Formats: sequence, C-alpha cells, structure tokens
Amino acid sequence: MSDQRHGTDDEIGAARTVGSQAVRRGLAAVRTGTPIPLAAPIRHGVGFGLVGRAAPMHFMLRTGSDYAAGLPERAGFGFADDVVTLPTHGATHVDALAHVWQDGLMYNGFPANSVTSRGAQHLGIDKMPPIVTRGVVIDACPGGARSPSDPVRRDELAALVANAGVELAPGDALLVRTGWLAAALAGDADSTAWPGLHHDCGAWLAERQVAVVGADNPAVEAFPSFDPACQVPLHIELIRGHGVYFAELMALDALCAAGQPEFLFVLSPLPLVGAVGSPVAPVAVV
Repeated sequence: MSDQRHGTDDEIGAARTVGSQAVRRGLAAVRTGTPIPLAAPIRHGVGFGLVGRAAPMHFMLRTGSDYAAGLPERAGFGFADDVVTLPTHGATHVDALAHVWQDGLMYNGFPANSVTSRGAQHLGIDKMPPIVTRGVVIDACPGGARSPSDPVRRDELAALVANAGVELAPGDALLVRTGWLAAALAGDADSTAWPGLHHDCGAWLAERQVAVVGADNPAVEAFPSFDPACQVPLHIELIRGHGVYFAELMALDALCAAGQPEFLFVLSPLPLVGAVGSPVAPVAVV
C-alpha cells in the first residue's frame, strides 16, 4: 500500500518533507560556494542504448549559414534557433510519481488508468515542486565501475553513509555513484544490466524519509532485479509506496572527486503538464 501520511489527495509525495529545515540544512553544508553540474551531456544521436528510449536529436532551425546565403537581418539583428527531441527518461532526469504502478495503482492509490495517451491526469511531473535541500553523496565504487552482479545492499549502504560522517534526515537527497555513467560515456557499459541499489535498501531509505534518491545509472536500483517477482522492486517500494523521487543518469564523478559528502542540492523539473518524467540539470553547491 502507498504511504498516505500526506493525505488521500496528495500528489507531491516525499517532496513534502523538504521544508525550511531541510533547505537550511542544505545551505549550512556549503563550504566553498562552488557549483558542480550533475547532468550528463546531451548530444545529437548519442543515447544510452536503453530499450524504448531513442537517442536525442538536435536540429538547427536557423543558422549563420542562412544569412550567408542571403537571408537579410531584420530589425537590426540576426539570430540562430534550434529544436531538441528526446525521451523524458533518455537523459539525466527525474521520474514522476506517475511513472510506475503495481496492481493497477500508483502512489497514494491513484489508478494507473488515469495515465492515458494525453498524459498523466494525476501525479505528473508538473505536480513535483523544485527541490532545494541537503544532498549526500556516496561512492559505491571509488575509481571504477561496480559490477551489475554486485548490488549495494542495505548494510553496505548504511555503512557508506555512516563512513561519510553523515546521518540522513527527512527531506535529504541521497546520491549514489556506481561508475556506470562514466563507462557508458566512454562506450564501455552494458545497456541491459547495470549496478545499483538492491531492493533491500528500500525500507531503510523510507525510514529516513529521504525526498530524492539519485544515481549515475538508468534506474537507481540494480538491473536485472534480484527479486524474482518484480524487475523494479525499489521503484515500487519507494516511488509507489512512499512518493520518493528517483533521479537517474546523474553525472556524479566530479562531485565525488570534490571530497565533500554534504552539499546544497538543487533540482527542478520542467513543468511538462501530464509528463511522467522530466530531463533535469541538477546542481550541487559544495
């Protein structure tokens, strides 16, 4: 069942735990004021090979060549323009609470059939508020990439957080580096299997009331799943069960290299009405 502590009509989920205390906690974590971008580059024709998620396409609508060919500047200026098409889950992105369901029900008991060809009537990404909170990052494979056969289990996750000298608090964002994205950008990653969190981390994270769980892989959790009954059990437990947002395909190498496990974390989705996910360009301020 879904967590209904925010009310039976709630469509915001765990983002409600990001109150003024969480924001101040994030601001207090800033040491040097250095911003670190956490989004992977978006390049024409270069995707991650994920089934059903085509590579981004970038087209120029107007260029300097148009003017060189005789198009006159008007009103004292010329300009360039372009367009991008990409799957909402095909770049660094955040999942809406309408992204997954089980037994026909999404977070807070909203019916899955309210997601139609016109988009999500409930729990769309347009319902997600901006997240400004304390971020905590852990490196599950320093200097390399973890094997898909070696998921990060609950006890290891707890130890990594404790070793970072941090205690997770309600409204925090926990980011986990596995090394998958760096390997993918180098053309050396498997797009059908990746390392990540084991589903036994779910209850531990829910108890700490984190608002966001992010990773440098396509799903936060390990894939294929280690649960014979479900391929995305952590999605079901945390997104469907507790309204926790998943941020995926995040670029975490530079953040881990900064050596500061706590930081100010800022993430805001595009207000795509009815969408079940959104590309994002999160920022850490250390």
